[in-house]
Amino acid sequence: MQFDFNEASARITAARYDVCICGTGPAGITVARKLAAAGKKVLLLEGGDLSYTDVSQDIYRGESIGRRYWLDITRLRYFGGTSNHWSGRCGIFDPIDFESRDYFGLPGWPVALPTLLDNYLQETQDILDISGKDLSPYKDPQFPSELFNQSGFALSPPTRFAEKYGDELKQSDRIEFFYNASVVDVKLTENRSSVDFLSVLGFDGRRARVSASFYVLALGALENARLLMNCDSQVPGGVGNHSGMLGRCFMEHLNVSIGRFVVTRPDFWKKDTALVPTPELMRRENLGSGILSYGPNASPQSYGRLRVLKQFVRETSCTFPNMAEVARKIVDFDCPGDGLVTSLIEQTPNPLSRVSLNRTTDRLGLRRINLDWQISDNDKRTIRSLSMKGAQEMARLNLARVQLAPFITNKEIDIEVGAHAHQMGTTRMSSDPKFGVVNEDCRVHGVDNLYLGGSSVFPTGGGTNPTLTIVMLSLRLARKLSSL
Repeated sequence: MQFDFNEASARITAARYDVCICGTGPAGITVARKLAAAGKKVLLLEGGDLSYTDVSQDIYRGESIGRRYWLDITRLRYFGGTSNHWSGRCGIFDPIDFESRDYFGLPGWPVALPTLLDNYLQETQDILDISGKDLSPYKDPQFPSELFNQSGFALSPPTRFAEKYGDELKQSDRIEFFYNASVVDVKLTENRSSVDFLSVLGFDGRRARVSASFYVLALGALENARLLMNCDSQVPGGVGNHSGMLGRCFMEHLNVSIGRFVVTRPDFWKKDTALVPTPELMRRENLGSGILSYGPNASPQSYGRLRVLKQFVRETSCTFPNMAEVARKIVDFDCPGDGLVTSLIEQTPNPLSRVSLNRTTDRLGLRRINLDWQISDNDKRTIRSLSMKGAQEMARLNLARVQLAPFITNKEIDIEVGAHAHQMGTTRMSSDPKFGVVNEDCRVHGVDNLYLGGSSVFPTGGGTNPTLTIVMLSLRLARKLSSL
Protein backbone atom coordinates (compact mmCIF):
# COMPACT_ATOMS: atom_id res chain seq x y z
CA MET A 1 0.00 0.00 0.00
CA GLN A 2 1.19 3.49 -0.84
CA PHE A 3 0.68 6.71 1.13
CA ASP A 4 1.80 10.32 1.08
CA PHE A 5 3.17 11.03 4.55
CA ASN A 6 1.82 14.56 4.34
CA GLU A 7 -1.69 13.11 4.20
CA ALA A 8 -1.45 9.92 6.25
CA SER A 9 1.18 10.45 8.94
CA ALA A 10 -1.19 9.30 11.71
CA ARG A 11 -1.28 5.81 10.19
CA ILE A 12 2.45 5.31 10.89
CA THR A 13 2.17 6.32 14.53
CA ALA A 14 -0.69 3.95 15.18
CA ALA A 15 0.98 0.90 13.64
CA ARG A 16 3.66 -1.52 14.74
CA TYR A 17 5.92 -3.08 12.12
CA ASP A 18 8.28 -6.03 11.98
CA VAL A 19 10.86 -4.07 9.98
CA CYS A 20 11.15 -0.41 9.05
CA ILE A 21 13.29 0.27 5.97
CA CYS A 22 14.46 3.77 5.13
CA GLY A 23 15.36 4.37 1.48
CA THR A 24 13.90 3.13 -1.80
CA GLY A 25 16.95 2.55 -3.95
CA PRO A 26 18.07 -0.95 -5.03
CA ALA A 27 18.97 -1.92 -1.44
CA GLY A 28 15.82 -0.70 0.29
CA ILE A 29 13.35 -2.02 -2.26
CA THR A 30 15.12 -5.40 -2.47
CA VAL A 31 15.05 -5.89 1.31
CA ALA A 32 11.40 -4.78 1.53
CA ARG A 33 10.22 -7.15 -1.20
CA LYS A 34 12.01 -10.16 0.23
CA LEU A 35 10.78 -9.53 3.77
CA ALA A 36 7.20 -9.12 2.56
CA ALA A 37 7.50 -12.41 0.67
CA ALA A 38 8.62 -14.00 3.95
CA GLY A 39 5.45 -12.76 5.66
CA LYS A 40 6.90 -9.78 7.53
CA LYS A 41 4.96 -6.54 7.99
CA VAL A 42 7.20 -3.87 6.44
CA LEU A 43 7.25 -0.09 6.59
CA LEU A 44 9.16 1.42 3.65
CA LEU A 45 10.04 5.13 3.91
CA GLU A 46 11.15 7.47 1.12
CA GLY A 47 12.26 10.98 2.03
CA GLY A 48 11.50 12.35 -1.42
CA ASP A 49 8.42 12.33 -3.60
CA LEU A 50 7.38 9.85 -6.28
CA SER A 51 9.29 11.94 -8.82
CA TYR A 52 12.02 14.55 -8.75
CA THR A 53 11.48 17.81 -6.85
CA ASP A 54 13.92 20.63 -6.19
CA VAL A 55 12.77 20.76 -2.56
CA SER A 56 13.83 17.19 -1.91
CA GLN A 57 17.01 17.31 -3.99
CA ASP A 58 18.20 20.34 -2.04
CA ILE A 59 18.66 18.10 1.02
CA TYR A 60 21.69 16.58 -0.73
CA ARG A 61 23.62 19.85 -0.96
CA GLY A 62 26.82 20.04 1.03
CA GLU A 63 30.41 21.23 0.93
CA SER A 64 33.23 19.48 -0.92
CA ILE A 65 36.33 20.37 1.08
CA GLY A 66 38.82 17.91 -0.45
CA ARG A 67 38.97 16.77 -4.05
CA ARG A 68 36.08 18.40 -5.82
CA TYR A 69 32.97 16.25 -5.69
CA TRP A 70 29.46 16.97 -6.95
CA LEU A 71 27.38 16.02 -3.93
CA ASP A 72 23.97 16.88 -5.32
CA ILE A 73 24.01 15.83 -8.98
CA THR A 74 25.60 12.40 -8.40
CA ARG A 75 22.57 11.29 -6.33
CA LEU A 76 18.80 11.44 -6.69
CA ARG A 77 16.45 11.89 -3.75
CA TYR A 78 13.10 10.43 -4.82
CA PHE A 79 11.37 7.07 -5.24
CA GLY A 80 13.82 4.60 -6.75
CA GLY A 81 16.85 6.54 -5.57
CA THR A 82 19.93 6.68 -7.71
CA SER A 83 18.72 3.73 -9.78
CA ASN A 84 16.81 6.45 -11.64
CA HIS A 85 20.02 7.47 -13.42
CA TRP A 86 22.04 4.27 -13.14
CA SER A 87 23.81 3.39 -16.41
CA GLY A 88 23.30 -0.37 -15.91
CA ARG A 89 26.78 -1.92 -15.93
CA CYS A 90 26.96 -5.06 -13.79
CA GLY A 91 30.03 -7.01 -12.76
CA ILE A 92 31.12 -9.32 -9.99
CA PHE A 93 33.95 -8.67 -7.62
CA ASP A 94 37.16 -10.63 -8.08
CA PRO A 95 38.05 -13.00 -5.20
CA ILE A 96 41.08 -10.82 -4.38
CA ASP A 97 38.67 -7.96 -3.61
CA PHE A 98 37.45 -9.98 -0.62
CA GLU A 99 40.93 -10.83 0.64
CA SER A 100 42.70 -8.96 3.41
CA ARG A 101 45.36 -7.05 1.54
CA ASP A 102 47.95 -5.86 4.07
CA TYR A 103 48.97 -2.95 1.88
CA PHE A 104 45.45 -1.51 2.24
CA GLY A 105 46.07 -1.10 5.97
CA LEU A 106 42.57 -2.19 7.11
CA PRO A 107 40.78 -5.55 7.27
CA GLY A 108 38.97 -6.71 4.16
CA TRP A 109 35.52 -8.24 3.82
CA PRO A 110 34.38 -10.53 6.65
CA VAL A 111 32.07 -12.20 4.11
CA ALA A 112 33.07 -14.95 1.70
CA LEU A 113 32.57 -14.06 -1.95
CA PRO A 114 31.75 -17.64 -3.03
CA THR A 115 28.93 -17.72 -0.45
CA LEU A 116 27.45 -14.54 -1.91
CA LEU A 117 27.71 -15.80 -5.46
CA ASP A 118 26.37 -19.29 -4.72
CA ASN A 119 23.37 -18.08 -2.74
CA TYR A 120 22.38 -14.78 -4.30
CA LEU A 121 23.88 -14.22 -7.76
CA GLN A 122 21.14 -15.87 -9.80
CA GLU A 123 18.32 -14.02 -8.05
CA THR A 124 20.26 -10.77 -8.28
CA GLN A 125 20.63 -11.23 -12.02
CA ASP A 126 16.87 -11.76 -12.28
CA ILE A 127 16.24 -8.56 -10.32
CA LEU A 128 18.61 -6.58 -12.55
CA ASP A 129 17.26 -8.14 -15.76
CA ILE A 130 20.54 -9.79 -16.78
CA SER A 131 19.57 -13.43 -16.20
CA GLY A 132 21.99 -16.00 -17.52
CA LYS A 133 24.76 -13.54 -18.42
CA ASP A 134 28.35 -14.58 -17.72
CA LEU A 135 30.00 -11.86 -15.65
CA SER A 136 33.37 -13.49 -14.99
CA PRO A 137 36.65 -12.04 -16.33
CA TYR A 138 38.02 -14.20 -19.11
CA LYS A 139 41.11 -14.91 -21.18
CA ASP A 140 40.91 -13.57 -24.71
CA PRO A 141 43.02 -15.69 -27.11
CA GLN A 142 43.67 -12.52 -29.13
CA PHE A 143 45.07 -10.85 -26.00
CA PRO A 144 47.44 -13.42 -24.46
CA SER A 145 48.65 -11.67 -21.33
CA GLU A 146 49.81 -12.74 -17.88
CA LEU A 147 49.05 -9.27 -16.53
CA PHE A 148 45.46 -8.65 -17.68
CA ASN A 149 42.22 -10.46 -18.37
CA GLN A 150 39.25 -9.18 -20.30
CA SER A 151 36.54 -7.68 -18.08
CA GLY A 152 33.36 -9.71 -17.83
CA PHE A 153 30.18 -7.69 -17.44
CA ALA A 154 26.57 -7.35 -18.53
CA LEU A 155 24.43 -4.30 -19.19
CA SER A 156 21.12 -4.06 -17.39
CA PRO A 157 18.40 -2.29 -19.50
CA PRO A 158 19.00 -0.53 -16.93
CA THR A 159 16.52 -1.59 -14.25
CA ARG A 160 14.70 1.39 -12.73
CA PHE A 161 13.53 0.05 -9.38
CA ALA A 162 10.60 2.44 -8.98
CA GLU A 163 9.28 1.60 -12.44
CA LYS A 164 9.79 -2.14 -12.14
CA TYR A 165 8.50 -2.61 -8.60
CA GLY A 166 6.24 0.41 -8.03
CA ASP A 167 2.98 -1.42 -8.72
CA GLU A 168 4.04 -4.37 -6.59
CA LEU A 169 4.74 -2.09 -3.61
CA LYS A 170 1.50 -0.20 -4.13
CA GLN A 171 -0.58 -3.39 -4.19
CA SER A 172 1.22 -5.26 -1.42
CA ASP A 173 -0.73 -6.01 1.74
CA ARG A 174 2.54 -6.64 3.62
CA ILE A 175 4.31 -3.37 2.75
CA GLU A 176 3.20 0.12 3.72
CA PHE A 177 5.16 2.53 1.54
CA PHE A 178 5.24 6.20 2.59
CA TYR A 179 6.87 8.93 0.51
CA ASN A 180 7.69 12.49 1.61
CA ALA A 181 8.73 10.84 4.88
CA SER A 182 12.26 11.79 5.97
CA VAL A 183 13.94 10.13 8.95
CA VAL A 184 15.53 12.85 11.05
CA ASP A 185 16.46 11.03 14.26
CA VAL A 186 17.29 7.56 15.53
CA LYS A 187 16.43 7.29 19.22
CA LEU A 188 18.01 4.53 21.27
CA THR A 189 16.69 2.93 24.43
CA GLU A 190 18.00 4.15 27.77
CA ASN A 191 20.82 1.59 27.82
CA ARG A 192 21.62 2.42 24.16
CA SER A 193 21.61 -1.24 23.15
CA SER A 194 18.75 -0.99 20.65
CA VAL A 195 16.65 1.50 18.69
CA ASP A 196 13.52 2.65 20.50
CA PHE A 197 11.96 4.59 17.62
CA LEU A 198 12.66 6.72 14.57
CA SER A 199 11.50 10.30 14.22
CA VAL A 200 10.02 11.03 10.79
CA LEU A 201 9.40 14.51 9.40
CA GLY A 202 7.46 15.69 6.35
CA PHE A 203 8.22 18.78 4.32
CA ASP A 204 5.06 20.40 5.69
CA GLY A 205 6.29 19.99 9.27
CA ARG A 206 4.28 16.89 10.22
CA ARG A 207 6.10 14.57 12.61
CA ALA A 208 5.63 10.97 13.62
CA ARG A 209 7.31 8.28 15.68
CA VAL A 210 7.96 4.95 13.99
CA SER A 211 8.21 1.73 15.99
CA ALA A 212 9.41 -1.61 14.65
CA SER A 213 11.24 -4.68 15.82
CA PHE A 214 14.10 -4.03 13.41
CA TYR A 215 15.31 -1.04 11.41
CA VAL A 216 17.28 -0.79 8.15
CA LEU A 217 18.89 2.41 6.90
CA ALA A 218 19.47 2.18 3.14
CA LEU A 219 19.94 5.84 2.27
CA GLY A 220 23.21 5.62 0.33
CA ALA A 221 26.79 5.84 1.50
CA LEU A 222 26.75 9.58 2.16
CA GLU A 223 23.33 9.81 3.79
CA ASN A 224 23.66 6.71 5.98
CA ALA A 225 26.69 8.30 7.59
CA ARG A 226 25.18 11.77 7.65
CA LEU A 227 21.99 10.68 9.40
CA LEU A 228 23.82 8.64 12.03
CA MET A 229 26.22 11.52 12.75
CA ASN A 230 23.28 13.87 13.17
CA CYS A 231 21.84 11.47 15.77
CA ASP A 232 24.35 12.48 18.45
CA SER A 233 22.15 13.37 21.42
CA GLN A 234 22.82 10.00 23.08
CA VAL A 235 26.14 8.90 21.55
CA PRO A 236 28.99 11.38 21.00
CA GLY A 237 29.72 11.61 17.28
CA GLY A 238 26.50 9.82 16.40
CA VAL A 239 24.96 6.37 16.54
CA GLY A 240 27.49 3.79 15.37
CA ASN A 241 30.54 5.93 16.14
CA HIS A 242 31.86 3.57 18.82
CA SER A 243 35.33 3.43 17.24
CA GLY A 244 35.50 6.79 15.49
CA MET A 245 35.08 5.09 12.10
CA LEU A 246 31.66 6.53 11.27
CA GLY A 247 31.95 8.57 8.09
CA ARG A 248 35.51 7.46 7.37
CA CYS A 249 36.91 5.55 4.39
CA PHE A 250 34.70 7.22 1.82
CA MET A 251 35.56 5.58 -1.49
CA GLU A 252 34.77 6.19 -5.12
CA HIS A 253 35.76 4.49 -8.32
CA LEU A 254 38.34 6.77 -9.85
CA ASN A 255 37.53 8.03 -13.33
CA VAL A 256 40.83 8.88 -14.99
CA SER A 257 41.39 9.69 -18.66
CA ILE A 258 44.63 7.78 -19.07
CA GLY A 259 45.59 8.70 -22.62
CA ARG A 260 45.10 8.25 -26.35
CA PHE A 261 46.04 5.47 -28.74
CA VAL A 262 46.33 4.61 -32.40
CA VAL A 263 45.34 1.19 -33.68
CA THR A 264 48.07 -0.99 -35.18
CA ARG A 265 45.97 -4.13 -35.74
CA PRO A 266 42.55 -3.05 -37.06
CA ASP A 267 41.18 -6.61 -37.10
CA PHE A 268 41.41 -6.74 -33.29
CA TRP A 269 39.42 -3.55 -32.72
CA LYS A 270 35.92 -4.65 -33.70
CA LYS A 271 34.68 -3.46 -30.31
CA ASP A 272 35.93 -1.66 -27.23
CA THR A 273 38.34 -3.60 -25.05
CA ALA A 274 38.14 -3.56 -21.23
CA LEU A 275 41.08 -4.99 -19.29
CA VAL A 276 41.27 -5.98 -15.61
CA PRO A 277 44.52 -6.78 -13.81
CA THR A 278 45.15 -10.37 -12.81
CA PRO A 279 45.23 -11.18 -9.07
CA GLU A 280 48.88 -12.16 -9.48
CA LEU A 281 49.77 -8.70 -10.75
CA MET A 282 47.89 -6.98 -7.95
CA ARG A 283 49.46 -9.13 -5.24
CA ARG A 284 52.98 -8.88 -6.66
CA GLU A 285 52.95 -5.10 -6.89
CA ASN A 286 50.50 -4.23 -4.08
CA LEU A 287 47.98 -2.63 -6.41
CA GLY A 288 44.28 -2.01 -6.32
CA SER A 289 41.97 -3.32 -9.00
CA GLY A 290 40.17 -1.57 -11.82
CA ILE A 291 39.06 -1.56 -15.42
CA LEU A 292 41.04 -0.03 -18.28
CA SER A 293 38.69 0.72 -21.18
CA TYR A 294 40.16 1.16 -24.65
CA GLY A 295 37.67 2.81 -27.01
CA PRO A 296 38.95 3.29 -30.57
CA ASN A 297 36.35 6.00 -31.29
CA ALA A 298 35.39 7.29 -27.86
CA SER A 299 33.80 10.62 -26.98
CA PRO A 300 36.28 12.73 -24.98
CA GLN A 301 35.47 14.22 -21.59
CA SER A 302 37.52 16.53 -19.39
CA TYR A 303 37.92 16.74 -15.63
CA GLY A 304 39.86 18.81 -13.17
CA ARG A 305 40.63 22.50 -12.98
CA LEU A 306 41.46 22.80 -16.69
CA ARG A 307 38.29 21.18 -18.01
CA VAL A 308 36.80 24.47 -19.30
CA LEU A 309 40.02 25.35 -21.14
CA LYS A 310 40.24 21.85 -22.61
CA GLN A 311 36.69 22.04 -23.85
CA PHE A 312 37.43 25.37 -25.53
CA VAL A 313 40.57 24.20 -27.34
CA ARG A 314 38.83 20.97 -28.32
CA GLU A 315 36.02 22.88 -29.97
CA THR A 316 38.36 25.29 -31.74
CA SER A 317 41.31 23.05 -32.69
CA CYS A 318 40.21 19.48 -33.28
CA THR A 319 38.97 20.06 -36.83
CA PHE A 320 42.47 21.21 -37.81
CA PRO A 321 45.14 18.56 -37.04
CA ASN A 322 48.08 20.97 -37.23
CA MET A 323 46.38 23.40 -34.87
CA ALA A 324 45.54 20.56 -32.45
CA GLU A 325 49.19 19.47 -32.41
CA VAL A 326 50.32 22.96 -31.49
CA ALA A 327 47.57 23.44 -28.90
CA ARG A 328 48.48 20.18 -27.16
CA LYS A 329 51.87 21.66 -26.29
CA ILE A 330 50.00 24.12 -24.08
CA VAL A 331 47.27 21.91 -22.59
CA ASP A 332 46.64 18.20 -23.18
CA PHE A 333 43.19 17.37 -24.57
CA ASP A 334 41.44 14.74 -26.68
CA CYS A 335 39.59 15.10 -29.96
CA PRO A 336 36.46 13.27 -31.12
CA GLY A 337 37.50 10.10 -32.95
CA ASP A 338 40.72 9.62 -31.00
CA GLY A 339 41.26 6.22 -29.48
CA LEU A 340 40.84 6.95 -25.77
CA VAL A 341 41.86 5.02 -22.67
CA THR A 342 39.51 5.60 -19.74
CA SER A 343 39.27 3.81 -16.45
CA LEU A 344 37.39 2.73 -13.36
CA ILE A 345 40.02 2.37 -10.62
CA GLU A 346 39.56 0.96 -7.13
CA GLN A 347 40.27 3.39 -4.31
CA THR A 348 42.17 2.34 -1.20
CA PRO A 349 40.09 2.60 2.00
CA ASN A 350 41.53 5.68 3.68
CA PRO A 351 40.30 6.96 7.08
CA LEU A 352 41.25 10.51 6.04
CA SER A 353 38.80 10.39 3.13
CA ARG A 354 35.65 11.09 5.07
CA VAL A 355 32.23 12.55 5.63
CA SER A 356 31.71 15.02 8.46
CA LEU A 357 29.08 17.66 9.26
CA ASN A 358 29.20 21.40 8.87
CA ARG A 359 27.22 24.04 10.77
CA THR A 360 24.57 24.76 8.14
CA THR A 361 21.30 22.87 8.26
CA ASP A 362 18.76 21.82 5.65
CA ARG A 363 15.03 22.50 5.86
CA LEU A 364 14.63 19.32 7.93
CA GLY A 365 17.03 20.65 10.58
CA LEU A 366 19.84 18.20 9.78
CA ARG A 367 23.40 19.46 9.51
CA ARG A 368 24.74 19.26 6.01
CA ILE A 369 27.68 17.23 4.74
CA ASN A 370 31.31 18.16 4.50
CA LEU A 371 32.99 15.68 2.16
CA ASP A 372 36.77 15.52 2.32
CA TRP A 373 37.46 13.21 -0.62
CA GLN A 374 41.13 12.25 -0.62
CA ILE A 375 43.26 10.44 -3.20
CA SER A 376 46.12 8.56 -1.52
CA ASP A 377 49.61 7.71 -2.73
CA ASN A 378 48.43 4.09 -3.04
CA ASP A 379 45.65 5.25 -5.39
CA LYS A 380 48.09 7.20 -7.53
CA ARG A 381 50.48 4.25 -7.69
CA THR A 382 47.65 1.96 -8.81
CA ILE A 383 46.55 4.42 -11.50
CA ARG A 384 50.04 4.92 -12.88
CA SER A 385 51.13 1.30 -12.70
CA LEU A 386 48.02 -0.16 -14.35
CA SER A 387 48.11 2.55 -17.02
CA MET A 388 51.73 1.93 -17.95
CA LYS A 389 51.48 -1.84 -17.90
CA GLY A 390 48.36 -1.74 -20.06
CA ALA A 391 50.16 0.46 -22.60
CA GLN A 392 53.17 -1.86 -22.59
CA GLU A 393 50.97 -4.91 -23.22
CA MET A 394 49.22 -3.18 -26.13
CA ALA A 395 52.63 -2.46 -27.68
CA ARG A 396 54.01 -5.94 -26.94
CA LEU A 397 51.06 -7.57 -28.69
CA ASN A 398 51.22 -4.99 -31.52
CA LEU A 399 47.58 -4.04 -31.04
CA ALA A 400 47.97 -0.32 -30.43
CA ARG A 401 50.40 2.42 -29.50
CA VAL A 402 49.33 4.36 -26.44
CA GLN A 403 50.22 7.95 -25.64
CA LEU A 404 49.81 8.27 -21.89
CA ALA A 405 48.61 11.47 -20.26
CA PRO A 406 51.48 13.58 -18.86
CA PHE A 407 50.37 12.98 -15.26
CA ILE A 408 50.83 9.23 -15.73
CA THR A 409 54.51 9.41 -16.63
CA ASN A 410 55.40 12.50 -14.59
CA LYS A 411 54.83 12.12 -10.85
CA GLU A 412 55.30 15.84 -10.35
CA ILE A 413 51.98 16.49 -12.11
CA ASP A 414 48.81 15.91 -10.12
CA ILE A 415 46.55 13.21 -11.55
CA GLU A 416 43.26 14.50 -12.93
CA VAL A 417 40.58 12.39 -11.26
CA GLY A 418 36.86 12.32 -11.89
CA ALA A 419 34.19 10.25 -10.14
CA HIS A 420 31.82 7.52 -11.31
CA ALA A 421 29.09 8.42 -8.77
CA HIS A 422 29.80 5.16 -6.91
CA GLN A 423 29.78 6.31 -3.29
CA MET A 424 31.04 3.55 -0.96
CA GLY A 425 32.41 3.08 2.53
CA THR A 426 31.59 5.46 5.45
CA THR A 427 29.92 2.72 7.57
CA ARG A 428 32.30 -0.10 6.68
CA MET A 429 31.74 -3.74 7.58
CA SER A 430 34.19 -5.37 9.98
CA SER A 431 34.11 -8.30 12.40
CA ASP A 432 36.14 -6.21 14.85
CA PRO A 433 34.22 -3.08 15.98
CA LYS A 434 37.56 -1.26 16.06
CA PHE A 435 37.71 -1.16 12.27
CA GLY A 436 34.13 -0.56 11.25
CA VAL A 437 30.56 0.47 11.96
CA VAL A 438 28.62 -2.74 11.17
CA ASN A 439 29.37 -6.42 11.63
CA GLU A 440 29.31 -9.16 8.99
CA ASP A 441 25.49 -9.21 9.17
CA CYS A 442 25.33 -5.44 8.44
CA ARG A 443 24.14 -4.80 12.01
CA VAL A 444 25.55 -1.73 13.75
CA HIS A 445 28.02 -2.86 16.39
CA GLY A 446 26.47 -2.61 19.85
CA VAL A 447 22.91 -1.92 18.62
CA ASP A 448 20.74 -5.04 18.56
CA ASN A 449 18.14 -4.06 15.97
CA LEU A 450 19.74 -1.48 13.64
CA TYR A 451 21.05 -2.59 10.23
CA LEU A 452 22.55 -0.73 7.29
CA GLY A 453 22.03 -1.54 3.62
CA GLY A 454 23.81 -0.51 0.46
CA SER A 455 27.38 0.33 -0.47
CA SER A 456 28.10 2.28 2.72
CA VAL A 457 29.05 -1.06 4.31
CA PHE A 458 31.68 -1.94 1.65
CA PRO A 459 35.08 -2.42 3.35
CA THR A 460 36.74 -2.11 -0.07
CA GLY A 461 35.36 -0.86 -3.35
CA GLY A 462 36.65 -3.55 -5.68
CA GLY A 463 37.34 -3.04 -9.33
CA THR A 464 33.83 -3.12 -10.76
CA ASN A 465 30.50 -1.32 -10.52
CA PRO A 466 28.75 -1.74 -7.15
CA THR A 467 25.04 -2.25 -7.92
CA LEU A 468 25.10 -6.02 -8.38
CA THR A 469 26.98 -6.47 -5.09
CA ILE A 470 24.57 -4.08 -3.34
CA VAL A 471 21.62 -6.26 -4.39
CA MET A 472 23.35 -9.50 -3.36
CA LEU A 473 24.09 -8.06 0.08
CA SER A 474 20.49 -6.86 0.32
CA LEU A 475 19.16 -10.36 -0.37
CA ARG A 476 21.53 -11.67 2.28
CA LEU A 477 20.36 -9.04 4.77
CA ALA A 478 16.71 -9.88 4.06
CA ARG A 479 17.37 -13.56 4.70
CA LYS A 480 18.98 -12.68 8.01
CA LEU A 481 16.05 -10.49 9.10
CA SER A 482 13.53 -13.09 7.96
CA SER A 483 15.07 -15.58 10.38
CA LEU A 484 14.83 -13.27 13.44
